[in-house]
Amino acid sequence: MKPSISKDKRYTLGAVLFLLILWEIVSRIVGAGILLPRPGETWKELVQIVGSEDFWPAVIGTTTRSLIGFSLTLFTAVLFAVTAGLWKPLYYLFAPLVVITKAAPPISIILLALIWLGTDKAPVLVGFLVIFPIIYTNIVAGVDNVDAKLIEMAAMYRIRRLRRLSEIYLPSIMPYVLAACSTALGLNLRVVIMAEVLSQPPISMGTSLQSARIFLNTAGVFAWTMVAIALAALFDYSVSFLRKKLEAWR
Repeated sequence: MKPSISKDKRYTLGAVLFLLILWEIVSRIVGAGILLPRPGETWKELVQIVGSEDFWPAVIGTTTRSLIGFSLTLFTAVLFAVTAGLWKPLYYLFAPLVVITKAAPPISIILLALIWLGTDKAPVLVGFLVIFPIIYTNIVAGVDNVDAKLIEMAAMYRIRRLRRLSEIYLPSIMPYVLAACSTALGLNLRVVIMAEVLSQPPISMGTSLQSARIFLNTAGVFAWTMVAIALAALFDYSVSFLRKKLEAWR
């Protein structure tokens, strides 16, 4: 196992190194930092951004909005998905709403959220509306795939519904929940930052990206993008770590 892991790491490091070399070559060919800054210029800008007094408040503000929206979505999606999976009329009632929300362009959702709410709350609503269908549909699929024999046996022995949920349904749907979280966390962060670019909260990563764009600071745009990628990678690692712990517990 360890040799394969180290080999994977070498492949990843090689891929990153290749992309950096390609970036350097293309930026030299373009020859205009305002269009494509060189990796060294982006690194200097990143160091300057991290050292500024607004960096951590911006990261914390965006992370807070992202996690609040994700937590509300996860709670709501689990509640409605489990209920819809067990009671089909509710499933068919929600089906058109889920399809509409899934098909709606994110920019339309952002504009509506800006009309309905203020600059701070709009990104939270946008994240909620975008990732809700992902988590909801995954959990409904998990409920549908619960072993029917276990359900019949629980009904035959008259096991209480609360115990059925905790000991039959919850272990069965948990992999679906974690798979949805792995996809939704990163997507939610990207959508929240996109909404911040338009809503312009006082201090946020999206506001910083917009400021860099306005002042034609392309290196700053790249630097803040790298921060967003690192934050999304941290979210993904957290979900993977939780999944491994859950598999060991099971």
